[in-house]
Amino acid sequence: MPEVSAVSIEAQFAAARAAWQRNDVVRAETLLRGINARDTRHEDAALLLAEVLRSQGRLSAASQVVLELCRAKGFEAELSLRGARFAQQCDRHPIAAQICAEALARGTPPPALRVMAGHIARESGDFETARAHYLAALDAGADLEHSHVLGALANTKRYTDPSDPDVARLTRHFHDAAFSPRSRAAAGFGLAKVQNDLGDYAEAARTLREANAMVRGVQPWDRSTWRAFVAARMAERAAPAWSAAAPDFVPVFIVGLPRSGTTLTATLLSRSSPARDRGELRALRFIGEQLIGGAHLGNASALTEAMRLYRVLAVQDDAPATWYIDQDPLNFRWLHVAAAMFPQARVIHLRRDRRDTALSLWSQDFAHPDMAFAYGFDDIADYAQGHDALMRHWRQTLRIPIHELDYEALVAEPERTLAALRDFIGVPAIDADARDESAPVQSASVWQARQPIYKTSVGRWRHYAAYVPELERFG
Repeated sequence: MPEVSAVSIEAQFAAARAAWQRNDVVRAETLLRGINARDTRHEDAALLLAEVLRSQGRLSAASQVVLELCRAKGFEAELSLRGARFAQQCDRHPIAAQICAEALARGTPPPALRVMAGHIARESGDFETARAHYLAALDAGADLEHSHVLGALANTKRYTDPSDPDVARLTRHFHDAAFSPRSRAAAGFGLAKVQNDLGDYAEAARTLREANAMVRGVQPWDRSTWRAFVAARMAERAAPAWSAAAPDFVPVFIVGLPRSGTTLTATLLSRSSPARDRGELRALRFIGEQLIGGAHLGNASALTEAMRLYRVLAVQDDAPATWYIDQDPLNFRWLHVAAAMFPQARVIHLRRDRRDTALSLWSQDFAHPDMAFAYGFDDIADYAQGHDALMRHWRQTLRIPIHELDYEALVAEPERTLAALRDFIGVPAIDADARDESAPVQSASVWQARQPIYKTSVGRWRHYAAYVPELERFG
């Protein structure tokens, strides 16, 4: 085949980009694969092809394209960092880890690549490897202002020694006024986690008060906006999609207040059944926002299109299943949309002692702005009231079944509780030791979800009752 000139390749790329912009994904993919076959180093074409594939739920194929691009370009550090982040966002952590490993083996890697490798290992449950990467990043001069690597480091082990070097690292950064309040707060949450591990609850409470105040100062939460949101959802009605219930696709939405046990439930359910855990999929919130923002909630055609999109994003291109778990706890905000798209859906609603939930929220550093309510107890209480009101409304108005699950029952009698959950969603049991199909954990529950079931988190608020009297209001 004669060599194609750079001009013709660029013309082909322009045509591919135009096809992508008019949503002709088939044409865009064909053109981009043609470019990729001729020039494996064409970065723009490969990255656009990966985006085209990701939009179709073909996350394994998309991540593989990025891996091959990184390989063709000798695993250049900045491209590898971008590629690893892409694969991480696709929940294809083995590919992300491979990109990091290949890039780290070449030359002197930037600290940011070490940090990314640490995140990928930690989210995959390999805490020892994550620690090694984080410590190497710190030794190499990681950007402590923006990477928040110290807080991540604190969540790679349980601390038993008050003289552990991590304590000094976290304390020093937490009190260093040269850094922004947000950066210092991230270290503060990590320090409080260490203090909690060591049983120094009084000091942990003092650290958390200061860290939460730092975040509230730069990331406020508006209660009136939240109340208006809840009222608007309760006033809405969604048109049903034009389709009968599909028995070959059953979405399972695990919802509740964050830190109420949604990640643990999804992890255990996917290990003991053929249900596939998609983590916090974030697709339902995107669909809900688009439908409502465009005034399409009453349009059956739009709901049908949304239904097809959600199914594509959930099924993806790995091993097929029938039951797909979406463990985003904040999906409780959009259950009317879920019910309109999928009358066969099942909802598991987590409930946990509200004092433990409030303490756990107040003890965590969250990346997403949706969690801005978590840094003050008045805001947590207001958010919880809105959650409770919406769940009462859904139970009264939606036809999809909702199973109420107490976190305390799950940790006290896991086998019995999981059997009831399997019966509820209609999925058979499998040998939990035969596979681990749980998704990578990118939420604040990453440490807890990877540990054996333990009961010490039940009633944990009592350790803090003398130092955080606000918890009593949640009783």
